[in-house]
Amino acid sequence: MSLPADFLFSQSALQDYVDCPRRFELRYLRELEWPALETRQAREQEEQARQGRDFHHLLHQQAMGVPVEALEATIDDETTLRWWRSCLGWQEHHLPATRHAELVLSTPLAGRRLMARYDLVARMEDGGLLIVDWKTGRMPRAALLAGRMQTIVYPYVLASAGGWLSAGRLDNTKTISPEMIRPDEMIRPEMIRMIYWFAEEGRTIEFGYDEERRRQAEERLATIIGEIGARSEFAPTTDERACRFCRYRSFCERGVEAGDLSELNEAKADESITLDLDELEEIAF
Repeated sequence: MSLPADFLFSQSALQDYVDCPRRFELRYLRELEWPALETRQAREQEEQARQGRDFHHLLHQQAMGVPVEALEATIDDETTLRWWRSCLGWQEHHLPATRHAELVLSTPLAGRRLMARYDLVARMEDGGLLIVDWKTGRMPRAALLAGRMQTIVYPYVLASAGGWLSAGRLDNTKTISPEMIRPDEMIRPEMIRMIYWFAEEGRTIEFGYDEERRRQAEERLATIIGEIGARSEFAPTTDERACRFCRYRSFCERGVEAGDLSELNEAKADESITLDLDELEEIAF
C-alpha cells in the first residue's frame, strides 16, 4: 500500500516506522483498529494511561488561564495530585510567563509536510524558545531519548516554523507554517532548547540545539520520509521482542499473548525495547 499524497508526518508516525515498518502501515496507511491488549495487566495499563491523560489536560487548562485552585479541586487521584504539585513548583522556578500550550506547527520537507504538536513552548526573556514535554512514563537514559523521533522532530520543526514566537508576535491560529513567517522572524537553532519533564521523578532531561544538529535532523528525516514514500511493502521488524507489546502481534502472526507490564518497564529501563507508552498516541485537546 503506497503513501497518500497528502499524508502528514508526525513524530509518532516516524517513530512507528523506525521501530516497525509494518506497524506504520497498519496504523497510519490502513488505519486498522486491532483490539489486542498491549500488556496482560490491561486495567493497570489503562489506569496509567488515564492518569497521563488527566495530567496533560490539567496542564493544558492551566496554560489556558484556568485558576490553579479550581483545577486542583478536580483532582481525585493521589498520584496525579503529587505530579501536579511537583510540576507547579518546577514551573514557578523555570518557566517565564509567555507560554504557548498545545501549539501545532508544520513545515515542508522532502516534498511532504512534517508537523509537531507541542505540550508547551515558552518564550524566554532573551527571545529564545524552550520546548517542554510532560512525561508520565518511566525516565530513560538521556542517550536513548536523544535518538527518539520526538527529540529530532520537535526542535527541527520549531526552527523552521517558530520564528514568529521568538519575535513575540501572536496569531489567532495555533497552526503555523513557514509561509506565514516574515524574514525578520527567523530563529537561529542555537536559540532553541528542549526539556522533558518526568512527573514520577520530578526531574528533567534537557537537549540543546544548533545548526549542525538541525542539518543532521533534516538529512535524516528527509531520508526516512523519502524511503517511506518509495515503498509499496512494509515488512515487520526483525526484533520480535517488541512484538509482545504491540496490539498487531496476532495480525502479524507474532504471538497471541500480551507481554507483562513489569517486563515492559524493565525492558525500557535497560533499553532492550524502545517502545514508549507515552508516545503511543499524541494527546490533543
